[in-house]
Amino acid sequence: MTNTNDNVQFWNFVLHIAESAQAADSKDAKKILLDQLTTLNEAFSECDPVENYEAYVVLKLSAAMSDIIAHEKAD
Repeated sequence: MTNTNDNVQFWNFVLHIAESAQAADSKDAKKILLDQLTTLNEAFSECDPVENYEAYVVLKLSAAMSDIIAHEKAD
């Protein structure tokens, strides 16, 4: 994620995740959130923490949240 366009796409997708989670029906919210977090992690997995530290931190948080939601669904 080295160019400006990738950075804008990243933050737009993060905003989309937040808005979708707020608008989702409560019974589908976790699945929608998990799917979108997984997509975010896969699409931007090559994020360089030196060049884009904020995005890197968001991806780490996203991965942790995905793991928690996935394990919660398995229980």
